[in-house]
Amino acid sequence: MTMLTLTLGIAGIALAQAPSAPVKRASVSTGGPTLNLFSKTYTLGSYNQKYHPTWEFVANEDINSWTTLVTLMERTDAKTVADMDKLSEGVMSTYKNAGGRVLTAKTLKNQAGASFNFMLVAFEEPAKQRFELNFVKVMMGAKSAQIMIIGVRVTDPKDYRAKTKEFLDKRSGEVGMALGEFAIPDLSTFPRRVF
Repeated sequence: MTMLTLTLGIAGIALAQAPSAPVKRASVSTGGPTLNLFSKTYTLGSYNQKYHPTWEFVANEDINSWTTLVTLMERTDAKTVADMDKLSEGVMSTYKNAGGRVLTAKTLKNQAGASFNFMLVAFEEPAKQRFELNFVKVMMGAKSAQIMIIGVRVTDPKDYRAKTKEFLDKRSGEVGMALGEFAIPDLSTFPRRVF
């Protein structure tokens, strides 16, 4: 199954309601790699290798207080489709153990015919009056599995549950489709310096 984290706050909802067609590419600039998605440029905000190489990207936000976040992970321990499926099951189990509600989990194909696992997980955070939605994609890269997560925080001080339902009804398909069609770049070209 695929995992993707998409977190939108009030500003993020506006982003999600009017995205243009996502650009399906990444580039490595002099300032580091960038991702173009939802008519925004996401720049590298952090890298760590606590468990597996993980890059997090933000669009004009602080990495510690983001409303939307794109995460890429390299999983060199998964080299076959069977490994990828086990990895997806592990991701889903980890989300459940952390209190996430799996809203959907399935295997899909992108327009090129490549299979990937997709998952949508919600975390309710009542103290912050928000839900964090994780749109997850697990797929095979050239040599190993890769995970892409689009995180969106849906916040509303009056009724965050209604706002989240509205977001899911109107925009989750769009986000899921963008995730499915986004070509994860060659992670071997990405920096591997912890910051």
